[in-house]
Amino acid sequence: MNSKYKLNKLSEDVINKIAAGEVIERPASVVKELVDNAIDAEATEITVKVKNGGIDYIEVTDNGSGIPQKDLPEIFKAHTTSKISNIEDLNDLLSLGFRGEALSTILAVSNVKMVSKYGEETANEILFSTPEDYKIKKAAKESGTTVIVENIFGNIPARKKFLKTPQTEYKKILDILLPYFVVNPQISFVLIKDGKEKFNLPAIKKGNKGEITKERLEEIWKQEMVKDMLPIFFDGNGIQISGLVGHPNSHIKRTKDQYIFVNNRNIWDNGIARAIYEGFDRYIPHGEKIPFAVNIQVKPELVDVNVHPQKHEVRFLNPYRIYSAITNAVKTSLTKNIQYKKEEWNVDDEQDFKQNKPTGLENIDRNVHGQSLGLQYDQPKSRDIRFNRESSFTVKEGLNFSKEILQSKAEDLEPFGDSERGDIKNIFQIFNKYIVIEFQNNILWIADQHAMAERITFEKLLQSKKDIKIQKLLVPEVVQLGISEIELIKEQKKFFEELGFELNVKKNSIEISALPVELVQSDFEKMFNEIWEISENMESTEKNFERRRKDILATMACHSSIRSGQKLTVEEMRGLYNQLIDCENPYSCPHGRPAVWKLRLEDIDSNFERTY
Repeated sequence: MNSKYKLNKLSEDVINKIAAGEVIERPASVVKELVDNAIDAEATEITVKVKNGGIDYIEVTDNGSGIPQKDLPEIFKAHTTSKISNIEDLNDLLSLGFRGEALSTILAVSNVKMVSKYGEETANEILFSTPEDYKIKKAAKESGTTVIVENIFGNIPARKKFLKTPQTEYKKILDILLPYFVVNPQISFVLIKDGKEKFNLPAIKKGNKGEITKERLEEIWKQEMVKDMLPIFFDGNGIQISGLVGHPNSHIKRTKDQYIFVNNRNIWDNGIARAIYEGFDRYIPHGEKIPFAVNIQVKPELVDVNVHPQKHEVRFLNPYRIYSAITNAVKTSLTKNIQYKKEEWNVDDEQDFKQNKPTGLENIDRNVHGQSLGLQYDQPKSRDIRFNRESSFTVKEGLNFSKEILQSKAEDLEPFGDSERGDIKNIFQIFNKYIVIEFQNNILWIADQHAMAERITFEKLLQSKKDIKIQKLLVPEVVQLGISEIELIKEQKKFFEELGFELNVKKNSIEISALPVELVQSDFEKMFNEIWEISENMESTEKNFERRRKDILATMACHSSIRSGQKLTVEEMRGLYNQLIDCENPYSCPHGRPAVWKLRLEDIDSNFERTY
């Protein structure tokens, strides 16, 4: 046996500090636990104050039922709770907090003070020097409880050094709070950051606990998106499902605007998310995302909420029943609310729709002039080539066919030197999409006009602001944003200003009054949506910021004025060509797609078996 081996029994202090790591990961964890307690105390008003991202100071005040003086020291002891008394109580659990470890673990890693009033003439304050050393005295407070937490992880430097920047920690707090805002419309919430009021959400008069309302969602998400959201509902077999899902036309590649609640508790469950998307089958393209906020009320005995240390997950007794109910609820809402229109007939209301078309989704004509309400469906494609006017052969198929018979060799990617190309003999556009350039020395280019424009704009944006041409707008362009996006653009405002943007940040939108001239014709809302997808989860370290910067610039370049499907003049085509060959990398767009397909005459002759 190793002579240095020694068995140690850990002290209560060390045990508490280690255990705290399961519950208190960062300042946002403290906010979550304190807001849980405030809601369980039936508060109708909750105010959260944070300083320095919550690292230095967190204060949560509520007007709930309060805590009696005799219980103030006891509630800070490990696993002391009023929510349960034995294991069977978990079967009937509906409160957010219940294990009694929150306050004790917060106390183990920070300085804590609490003021509370519970049916007594005056409030009482408890102030801790250490978990065992505290003082209780009378205090002034009308109702409810205030908890102040300072210097989180101040006594555990090894943990504190892993906290991020104050702005990032504040963003984590905001992410924690948003679901509470959504599922508790009956509560007014105030959030104060570094002495400045950031959000003041009044209680919705007719809002009930657990009810997801458009009125509250519009304070958090984009108003235009929320306006078109569809209600879902299901009630049966001990399960009640309610909430809102996005209209199919609001689908995007990625979104954080997705909330799942079980008995008003914010969780995430991949099975529930998949069930929602099953309901959208045939309504949105495969792989696209949709915003949703769904609350599932289920009998407590049918769900276990005690499977995750931070209660982020739950386990259902019969998950298939939950998933199928959600899918049916979504499908029913879509069938009822989405109206298909055809040129030969017009739908004025749901009744007319039922008279003209079957309600079964499988019987709906899904190919009305190639699309239905902007929802495109893949059609079977034939590889046969028909050289007649009735040919169904598409542009994409033609290019794919040409690519197969005219395979470019690896050595084709040579430098774009003048001697290698020669002078332009002819230049023209095909399909309003590609530019064909014939050179004097028997070389042919087929260039993607949008990929060319992307590369040119990308390399211009990489330059400093003084080299970028700025366009002032006569009327500012307004882009609607959600709370998270507003905070993100505040953090990155300097970055956009260096690119030539002039931005005025408002509560739920930004006003763009100037921007790089190449982006004047852009779809700004779509562009910023794609920027959030890139930057949302990347930390602001120097290395990652540089990577994020190039990804954002590539996205912005994608929204340049010259796009696929745009008719170009000969002068515009020559201008694109001249700018492309001056680029550092003229071979591809900034996302890596090829910009130019190059062919030699001898390669074309060879594929046609021509020897003369």
